[in-house]
Amino acid sequence: MLGKRKKTDLSSYRPASGQPAPDVKKKVQMVPELTTLQYSEMGNRKYQQDAVYVTPSKRLAANRKSKVMAVVCDGMGGMTDGGLASRTAIEMMRQGFSHIEKMPDVNIPEFFRSGIVAIDRRVAGLPKENGRGSGTTMVAVIAEDDQLYWASVGDSRIYILRGNEMKQVTRDHNYLLRLQELVASGQMTLEQAQAQKQKEALISFLGIGNVSLMDINDQPFQLQIGDIVLLCSDGISKTLSDDRIKAMMQSSASSIEEKARTLVMAAVRENTHSQDNTSVAILQYNNINIKERRL
Repeated sequence: MLGKRKKTDLSSYRPASGQPAPDVKKKVQMVPELTTLQYSEMGNRKYQQDAVYVTPSKRLAANRKSKVMAVVCDGMGGMTDGGLASRTAIEMMRQGFSHIEKMPDVNIPEFFRSGIVAIDRRVAGLPKENGRGSGTTMVAVIAEDDQLYWASVGDSRIYILRGNEMKQVTRDHNYLLRLQELVASGQMTLEQAQAQKQKEALISFLGIGNVSLMDINDQPFQLQIGDIVLLCSDGISKTLSDDRIKAMMQSSASSIEEKARTLVMAAVRENTHSQDNTSVAILQYNNINIKERRL
């Protein structure tokens, strides 16, 4: 008699005595995930002026866009309360992201621009002591599925690691940036620029009151499986060379959580002259095993 065959459920199959069991293979089901984490140490400073925030990790779904955010702010230690400035920036970014997180169509670069202007005004309006105000740097990333956007004001940094390569995708907004323009135009030599004592003085930060210098990518960066995005305060970048950062982040002997801690603790140990607040946030685009199913 012709008709549909009944589907055999191998999971309930029991062989008769003396018969070999069928060869049941398992297939691993992998799904992409945006993993986020953070790690921070105060060093030997009296106050924690870094502030870090990451949204929870998310598995990507086919029927909706998934967004995650990571932010690192470094309060300016020479000002009244850099910690208040950095925490204010983090809180405003957190609130802003909560409004767009589930929106299907968001202009993320414009979200960053308007957010930076709003935070700059808020921080500039914080109470002043002895005529001095608060300020903070900020680096932030938002990943929407495999599309990455970033924003930067100041000299905290964003690196992207892919395979054996690592690239800094933000600029340090300090006086050296202006000096490099003079070098490019032939008005100064590179040696003269490097000799300037004020080369690391910030020329852009949140709290300046009329911020205009910011780095935002209008076209998204296409993430690939295995990519790691590292955000860090200058407690990392002014202590460890890019080669050291790259070597520690690419170590195959440790988990991503251990890499974050190792990176921060290495900077804290080696920055013996000041031991600045040191913070990192990490976003990784990877495949995870959600289950094994039988074939």
